[in-house]
Amino acid sequence: MKRLFCAVKIKPSGEITDAIYHFRESLTKERINWVSPENLHLTLKFFGDTPVRDLDAIVQALQKAASLASPFSFSIKGCGTFGNPRMPRVLWFGIDQPHGLQSLYHTVNKALEPLGYVPDKKVFVPHLTIGRIRHLEDTRILQELLGEYEESGFGKVMVTRFHLFESILRPQGPEYHILENFSL
Repeated sequence: MKRLFCAVKIKPSGEITDAIYHFRESLTKERINWVSPENLHLTLKFFGDTPVRDLDAIVQALQKAASLASPFSFSIKGCGTFGNPRMPRVLWFGIDQPHGLQSLYHTVNKALEPLGYVPDKKVFVPHLTIGRIRHLEDTRILQELLGEYEESGFGKVMVTRFHLFESILRPQGPEYHILENFSL
């Protein structure tokens, strides 16, 4: 079994790196698992534990999806959280002009349906996870940071490919390994 997901890898701009550093420095007393900059990505499909025998069919389906998609761009802008506002679980940067990303998401999921991978029932909300919140003693600092970065722009991203990743869970955090690249 391999723990797999399909995603667009994000090379962080200086603005993203600086903002993440500011969040980390401001929230040092809180229990947050930060996503390392080299692991930043936008998930298109999470497979979870997948039999190795299914890998070839998944790769073929993703190659088909890539052949139907075109390069696109979007901007990273703003930030927010998922979960209860008093006890949020995920801290993220937003995606502005996500049309190309939404189109790729639907193309990838449609290509995987014949293999039994059903699209998520939840609405796809494109976002860049920067931290997973385990516990907050004081939400006030986080709320101030969210207000400070609410309308901030973090640069434009040009997408010309996506990847199939293997995720290996380690005590110090997940390791992501690219298994396949798919050019648009």
